Amino acid sequence: MSPLKKFLESVTKSELPRGPAPAYSPVHIVTAILVIDSVHSIGRIALSKKLKIGEGSVRTIIKKLVERDLITVDSIGGCTLTETGTGIVDELKGLLVKRISFNLSEMGIDLPSHAIHIRSELTKMPLTKLRDVAVKNGTDGLVVFSYLGGRITLPLMTEDISKVYPALASCLEESFKLVEGDSVLVGFSSESIHAEEGTLAAALAVVNA
Repeated sequence: MSPLKKFLESVTKSELPRGPAPAYSPVHIVTAILVIDSVHSIGRIALSKKLKIGEGSVRTIIKKLVERDLITVDSIGGCTLTETGTGIVDELKGLLVKRISFNLSEMGIDLPSHAIHIRSELTKMPLTKLRDVAVKNGTDGLVVFSYLGGRITLPLMTEDISKVYPALASCLEESFKLVEGDSVLVGFSSESIHAEEGTLAAALAVVNA
């Protein structure tokens, strides 16, 4: 099992305490290391603002990441990835190729949407379960596109979306450098942060399947 899978299994299966729902989720834990990687070093208050959760929750996340030797913390520079943490982030970024805001208006969906380009097969994850994961983590819904046979497909609907949604097909082709077997998950919600978090949760479920 790769270091990334070990990490994802640890945060999805054993991170959250029993009892009342905590103020953070596995998505926040993964997002924390991605944020730290993007800025190289960050303090607790700034990380709290980035994750849009309370400082107490961020303090707990930082403690867990330190325990796993994924980050180090000092009073001046704040949180920094360790070599182990950098390796996990690099592996994760190789699978979650690109993350951007997206537009699904041609499909009649005008809510804020977030897209993630995944370089990982969806075969182990039923689409209904994938949508359930996204909704549980904040989205109102999830649309899944796959790149197969040189065409962008919409599973269970069409094998070539350019014939149904030509503008959307063009946008996907321009936004992502898709190769055979790639997928794009697009979650939507009335709140952009929920669209982003729910889509990331679904993407992590694919990577960890």
